[in-house]
Amino acid sequence: MATKFFALACIRDNNGEARGGSSDLSPRPHYPSMPKYPKGVVAEETTMVEGTESKAVFSVIGMTCSACAGSVEKAVKRLPGIREAVVDVLNNRAQVMFFPDFVNAETIRETIEDVGFQATLIADEGNEKSTLVCRIRIKGMTCTSCSSTVESALQAVHGVQKAQVALATEEADVHYDPKIVSCNQLMVTIEDTGFEAILINSGEGMSKIDLKVDGVRTDHSMRILEESLQALPGVQGVDIHHDDRKISLSYKPDITGPRNFINVIETTGSRRFRAKIYPGGGAGRESHRKEEIQQYYRFFLWSLVFTVPVFLTSMVFMYIPGLKHGLDKKVVNMLSIGELIRWILSTPVQFIIGRRFYTGAYKSLRHGSANMDVLIALGTNAAYFYSVYSVLRAATSPHFKGTDFFETSAMLISFILLGKYLEVLAKGKTSDAIAKLMDLAPDTATLLTLDEEGNVLGEEEIDGRLIQKNDVIKIIPGAKVASDGYVIWGQSHVNESMITGEARPVAKRKGDTVIGGTVNENGVLHIKATRVGSESSLAQIVRLVESAQMAKAPAQKFADRISKFFVPLVIMLSFFTWLSWFLAGKFHGYPKSWIPKSMDSFQLALQFGISVMVIACPCALGLATPTAVMVGTGVGASQGVLIKGGQALESAHKVNCIVFDKTGTLTIGKPLVVNTRLLKNMVLREFYELVAAAEVNSEHPLAKAIVEYAKKFREDEENPTWPEAHDFASITGHGVKAIVRGREIIVGNKSLMVDQNIAVPLDAEDYLAEAEGLAQTGILVAIDGQVAGVLAISDPLKPGAQEVITILKSMNVKSIMVTGDNWGTANSIANEVGIDTVIAEAKPDQKAEEVKRLQALGNTVAMVGDGINDSPALVAADVGMAIGAGTDIAIEAADIVLMKSNLEDVITAIDLSRKTFTRIRLNYIWALGYNVLGIPIAAGVLFPSTGFRLPPWIAGAAMAASSVSVVCCSLLLKNYKRPKELNNLEVRGIMIEDCRGGMSPGTPPRYPSMLRYPKGTSPEAARKAKGSEVKALFSVVGMTCAACAGSVEKAVKRLTGIQEAAVDVLNNTALVLYYPSFVDEDKICEAINDAGFKAKLIKQETNDMTKHVCRISISGMTCTSCSSTIESALQAVHGVHGAQVALATEEAEVHYDPSIVTSHQLMETIEITGFEAKLISVGEDISKIELKVDGIKVGQSIRAIAKALEALPGVQDIETFPELNKISVSYRSDIIGPRTFIQTIESSGSAHFKAIVYPEEEKDTNRQREIKQYYKLFLWSLVFTIPVFLTSMVLMYIPGIKKLLDVKIVNMLTVGQIIRWELSTPVQFIIGKRFYIGSYKALRHGSANMDVLIALGTNAAYFYSVYIVLRSANYKDFKGQDFFETSSMLITFILLGKYLEVLAKGKTSEAIAKLMNLAPETATLLTLDEEGNVTNEQVIDSRLIQKNDVIKTIPGAKVACDGSVMWGQSYVNESMITGEARPVAKIKGAAVIGGTVNENGVLHIKATRVGSESALSQIVRLVESAQMAKAPVQKFADRISKYFVPMVIILSFSTWLAWFLAGKFHTYPRSWIPSSIDSFELALQFGISVMVIACPCALGLATPTAVMVGTGVGASQGILIKGGHALESAHKVNCIVFDKTGTLTVGKPVVVSTKIFNKMQPQEFYELVAATEVNSEHPLAKAIVDYAKKIREDEENPTWPEAKNFASITGQGVKAVVRNKEVIVGNKSLMLDNDIGVPEEAEVALAEAEALAQTGILIAVDSELAGIVAISDPLKPGAREVISILKSMGVRSIMVTGDNWGTANSIAKETEIETVIAEARPENKANKINDLQASGYTVAMVGDGINDSPALVAADVGMAIGAGTDIAIEAADIVLMKSNLEDVITAIHLSRKTFSRIRLNYIWALGYNVLGIPIAAGVLFPSTRFRLPPWIAGAAMAASSVSVVCCSLLLKNYKRPKKLDILEMNEVRVQ
Repeated sequence: MATKFFALACIRDNNGEARGGSSDLSPRPHYPSMPKYPKGVVAEETTMVEGTESKAVFSVIGMTCSACAGSVEKAVKRLPGIREAVVDVLNNRAQVMFFPDFVNAETIRETIEDVGFQATLIADEGNEKSTLVCRIRIKGMTCTSCSSTVESALQAVHGVQKAQVALATEEADVHYDPKIVSCNQLMVTIEDTGFEAILINSGEGMSKIDLKVDGVRTDHSMRILEESLQALPGVQGVDIHHDDRKISLSYKPDITGPRNFINVIETTGSRRFRAKIYPGGGAGRESHRKEEIQQYYRFFLWSLVFTVPVFLTSMVFMYIPGLKHGLDKKVVNMLSIGELIRWILSTPVQFIIGRRFYTGAYKSLRHGSANMDVLIALGTNAAYFYSVYSVLRAATSPHFKGTDFFETSAMLISFILLGKYLEVLAKGKTSDAIAKLMDLAPDTATLLTLDEEGNVLGEEEIDGRLIQKNDVIKIIPGAKVASDGYVIWGQSHVNESMITGEARPVAKRKGDTVIGGTVNENGVLHIKATRVGSESSLAQIVRLVESAQMAKAPAQKFADRISKFFVPLVIMLSFFTWLSWFLAGKFHGYPKSWIPKSMDSFQLALQFGISVMVIACPCALGLATPTAVMVGTGVGASQGVLIKGGQALESAHKVNCIVFDKTGTLTIGKPLVVNTRLLKNMVLREFYELVAAAEVNSEHPLAKAIVEYAKKFREDEENPTWPEAHDFASITGHGVKAIVRGREIIVGNKSLMVDQNIAVPLDAEDYLAEAEGLAQTGILVAIDGQVAGVLAISDPLKPGAQEVITILKSMNVKSIMVTGDNWGTANSIANEVGIDTVIAEAKPDQKAEEVKRLQALGNTVAMVGDGINDSPALVAADVGMAIGAGTDIAIEAADIVLMKSNLEDVITAIDLSRKTFTRIRLNYIWALGYNVLGIPIAAGVLFPSTGFRLPPWIAGAAMAASSVSVVCCSLLLKNYKRPKELNNLEVRGIMIEDCRGGMSPGTPPRYPSMLRYPKGTSPEAARKAKGSEVKALFSVVGMTCAACAGSVEKAVKRLTGIQEAAVDVLNNTALVLYYPSFVDEDKICEAINDAGFKAKLIKQETNDMTKHVCRISISGMTCTSCSSTIESALQAVHGVHGAQVALATEEAEVHYDPSIVTSHQLMETIEITGFEAKLISVGEDISKIELKVDGIKVGQSIRAIAKALEALPGVQDIETFPELNKISVSYRSDIIGPRTFIQTIESSGSAHFKAIVYPEEEKDTNRQREIKQYYKLFLWSLVFTIPVFLTSMVLMYIPGIKKLLDVKIVNMLTVGQIIRWELSTPVQFIIGKRFYIGSYKALRHGSANMDVLIALGTNAAYFYSVYIVLRSANYKDFKGQDFFETSSMLITFILLGKYLEVLAKGKTSEAIAKLMNLAPETATLLTLDEEGNVTNEQVIDSRLIQKNDVIKTIPGAKVACDGSVMWGQSYVNESMITGEARPVAKIKGAAVIGGTVNENGVLHIKATRVGSESALSQIVRLVESAQMAKAPVQKFADRISKYFVPMVIILSFSTWLAWFLAGKFHTYPRSWIPSSIDSFELALQFGISVMVIACPCALGLATPTAVMVGTGVGASQGILIKGGHALESAHKVNCIVFDKTGTLTVGKPVVVSTKIFNKMQPQEFYELVAATEVNSEHPLAKAIVDYAKKIREDEENPTWPEAKNFASITGQGVKAVVRNKEVIVGNKSLMLDNDIGVPEEAEVALAEAEALAQTGILIAVDSELAGIVAISDPLKPGAREVISILKSMGVRSIMVTGDNWGTANSIAKETEIETVIAEARPENKANKINDLQASGYTVAMVGDGINDSPALVAADVGMAIGAGTDIAIEAADIVLMKSNLEDVITAIHLSRKTFSRIRLNYIWALGYNVLGIPIAAGVLFPSTRFRLPPWIAGAAMAASSVSVVCCSLLLKNYKRPKKLDILEMNEVRVQ
């Protein structure tokens, strides 16, 4: 059955293109233009027929199911001129809307009959559309009274059929008749009610766009443009805005579009006009919301400017003696300065800032209603004008005394503005769903231009809003689809989850529809736009959601009714409140003592009246329902459930009965062959070939199902062809018959067989009955007059249907099935899903009647359906739910649309509606409860009994808060999660199509296997070879430069069995590591000789590796004392070569001998010191992986698995964790990999084990856990500490509470002391437990850390307090002060400090986190056959990649591993690894790095380095090691930390003793002692403060945090700095020694000039030279061949003439015979050896070349010198500028090279280096550096070759070029990844900045302790009485560590020197 797509999400294919096939993608796609109308119809004609549609209704006989209807619909829609077609299968009707100019009713009828059905025309009628819907934005509404006023005004307009005004969205939706009333009249009506109106949309069929026009100078020009635009077809309206140079156009998007408008504007007149889309889209809801937020924010800030001084002068300064006196000075009579100031300041607030309330009140009252603005205006005016009266009386009377209320009016307005600001801020978040939908549309699109044949001529990037109907748009992988349309070229997968909610990407190929806003996953697509602007799916979904948010729920009527009477009622209550209190005061109805001193009875009554007026809040009631509905419908849209408004939501939450349709609702709606029964002996494939050949000619859905099933027997063919069928005939309602391969084939039902006189055997009868019992359709197949087989076809159940019905039962929702299908099928389906009540063979009207019958029984009924026949029932039901893949009419009739077409969304819809209405109820309870409680309190009902009254400004604040709280309550719905049962719901997929392989374009790639070992090598032999490597050193004669070394290295590495090769060009040696079982030294010598050099073996030795590096994570360290303790313990272990422990990273790096000590022993050593240890990695060449094994039931199983894994080659270590079902495997990644482990585990035992990679617990996870732990501890400590603090320091000043706390329990023991003791004890011993454990561990190993100080300090305060409490309980006359608040607050502040510290420390290691995140999570693994063809692809966890795997990398994806390209070509972005911004071209054979990003082409990559061997792992390890390495300056902090804590303890004790003795012997006045404590307690406080203020942590963190951030920043800039030592040395550098080749120069020879001596043409000359040199591996030969290619640039891969008798003369050149000419290419000595004369002209050219640091190559043809070629190694870009900048930084530059003096001097002169040393051997370079160091320089060496290694090691800082050799990089301290010389400057500059930060850290850390300890000890107390309480001292200590870390973090903002930004880099082209 043809699939029907959801009208809002898909576009039907109206053009009849073939869908089944998929052709190979060619470089230039070719396809027809596919017009909507027949060929030859021009655009002007199409516009004339729009609106002349006719409607025809046909009777269609022979349809049996919705699949038949789909066939009819598809056939009709293929005709040109068809607007729409819908088919009703149950009523046997088809309704067609068509253009009579192109097609007529008779043609349509014939088309239906061609499909196999009988059609008759019933009716034909014209089309008329008389209702439009416009949306208008309304500004100025404040409550439901406003919205009701506007709604009533609109509904009173003649021609308006319906109007809805939503307060929450501030919009109106008006259904109107355009013949009677216009949009402009509707807007005028709104403005007459006193509100501002802005048109959003005038009608559903219109789009609107604003254009900005530049170049317009006069109004006349604008009028010309207006006339030109109005003349365009499809333009409905043009509005000109002269001031803004803006043109607004309304148009029909199916006729014209914005690109046409821009074209018309720019071609009008003298072509000086320029048009573009108006920026910002000023009418957008989001921009309006932002503007409103900013407006309220500005008003609130301005009101604060005036209100704060008013508040201070009236309520604060009056209590400050000096200021009070100044404010009370009289100006005139009794008028004071204070009153005058308040009057002046409050007036702008009242009349300018508060103007909006006057305007709103006036507009409201003018229309006979009262809103919130009326209350605010009355309340503030009462306060303000009474105050004015009071001021005027005071100015005119010498005796009048009165109080003004200016602060009341000003503060009231300020608080209300704050409330409105918060309200609009929160309301903005309720419409996030729409904002997210709007954001789906891409900003730009790529428009293709095609020729008449459909070939692509060009492409152009345009604004996404400029797309027009029938445009062809290109969609690249990863891009959003720019508009609705269908695919005309290409194939891909598209992620439609953002529209449909379906998580799985959907395959798209030619003819398939796509939806705008979805994301293209992998292939390139060309799509033809079919619906744009307001017609697009996205626009319609947005409109549906907006309409839903506009629609009022019935519950809203309750608020609307209240709002009519609310404000008048409040005004009356306010007046009666004032009157009651005034009269009570006037007639002494209450004591005079009730009246506050500052006012009289009138003023008291006035305040009560104003409070009542401003506390009442109708807004909260008005917002209760719409905000919840907005959020609920938005959440539904995000879940794929479109709810059409509040009515649907409210009805859905009451649903207790659901009626389901069957076909397409409970079943998938697509027939499938489910069983076959053969009654004759024949092969099933042959049987289906005959049946398919007959059925392929039929359009019937059952025929299609049979053909699709038959294709499975021809899987080897993508588009199988069937045998030819002769004499084909379709018998309507029965079946088909045809002659195939000379045999008569009849396929159909039983009646067809009877008609054809074919006997139906008993077996077939039984099978037909059995099929019907299973709700299946039986099809008989007869061959040559005999029944040969029976097919069973079924429409299967949807996934999860049975489970959905079960869950609905558990929700007390009854399920009923009503279907038009037969009773047998219906009962079978009902039994399968668990539905008890079934009604079958029901017509559409009977379905609706059944719904009404259920409603009459008291049920709230929901109907779930998908077809036209379901529409009456959907309308009749309380809630109609339409399946998203159903018909347009069903979707239109429904209240809720299930976009994903999943039945489980029925449950989601009901559950969401229930949750939404629970929230609405809560909103109403709060809104009503607030008013019911708030108004009486404001009226003063509590005042007589409690003295409590609510000042007007607080009442105003409460009113504002009530609205905000209702909106925030609704916003909590955004956290909605669907029922948990749905998450556990097992949805079984239904296989509909036979899925084959990938959809890769073109022919599958083919390439050789490229094995490391020779073919036939067994894995066992390869494993044995590992570890038996031999190292050999060869002498190589004839090398002249680094390029020569590269040629030798490449030649050697091509041999099988080579592990590594490194070549030293200056010492003329090559070091080779190889496997002797595969290759020997003779073969290596031969390979080097074949490259053009002479080789000889010098020495040979076996390989030995005796040192590993392991990294261990350590938990529990708090300061440098801890890290020093662990470091000392590790270094004491036998077999450990070196250990570094970093406090900042909480890790240890240990270099150890694995033959002496193991990593487990190292971890035990750490744990003995009292800290927790966790292994991160065991060795640099060892990888480690953790696997989770499911299916293990006994311990023996995991042991058996461990044994199986241990037997594998390359496995180093196995650890098992039975309780976690976890196995940890350490292995050598170059031998084996994790996929092998998984296969071994899953094949062990009875193969019931399943293994996956264990979920990682990365460093970041540990950090997050630590942050959460400290956060929880801090919160718990607050819970206990705050009451302790309040009872000891706050509540003691409140008389009533103080009296209660001072109540004695036993003797002098008070209630307050008991409370403090009980609350502080858990803080001390449970929350503070970590400090006891930390101090115990430290003291156990003879050291003292920060925990010791904290434990001592808090214990001293706590146990002294306990002593006080016990003394108080035992003695009647004892008086003492406890310090419980000191101990608990101390712990609380320290925990806060630790929390902030770990939070900040986490940010210091972001560089590593970013590097780790570069690795992709998954990879596509390819399986190849022996010939290298791709046979399969599989998505795997990227951690399962093994060496030699072939990985597919699509455009936009990350490269999953290091490797080499085997197939494909692309550009790869390597900036994240190398820092190089430009993408690098990659072709077959090129190396790629894991973690980089593939830009455009598909690549197949062979993995070469995985696990710990990968480049990314090594970079991470290098950065981690750098962050671990201590800078020498850190030793200063380490030395201090040894003595710091003991010294602080001594100082603390000495402080306490000194103050105690001074108090004991009265050496200071007794008045110094605070009244609440004695001298002993004062001394104790000073001692504790000293103990807890001292901070060794700040010192310990000063260096490592700065080094961590510095090295991390360096890594992000492409500069790998190997630790603190390198950083510290680099910041002192004042002299840099540069190597030349590969450092100052690019290191690759290039032909720079050519001189030809005879009359030969350059092309012929270079053809002869290249043909000779192409056979040589020498780098100079390659340079000549590359240059020759440029002469032949018209050919991509030029072929050269054949060279005969080729010979390579080592160290001199080559010769050969080419085209019968003898060609000799080489140096001068080769020419002389061959008796070829070198003329004087050539000698001069050779001398010139040498002077310019170039190499001259002579070319002789037939013994005559034909020319000379000059080859040079050019300078790197910017080399000269870099040397110049270094000079300005005070850094001297020197060049030391092994090259000749001439070349060296030439390069030095070019770069302006003054000191040069040439012809230097490696040891000479190192000696020169030693000489410079002896002269007092701090020297950096910059080099790239093996010959630079000694100098790199000898220098203070070695800097290696990233493109250099491994040995140079290993020897260096800093690696310049980008190989740019400018990074030398960056490295030095960054190190200087880092050490400036370290100095600042030390100054702060030392300064803090040097100043803090004496202050804590009380040195300021004698002179200032200032002392530092212990809890403040603890807070200061915590803050010091945080501040040091934050200071280091500022380095993250590092910017390289500005000089480098403006440095002009002259690129060198080296192809």
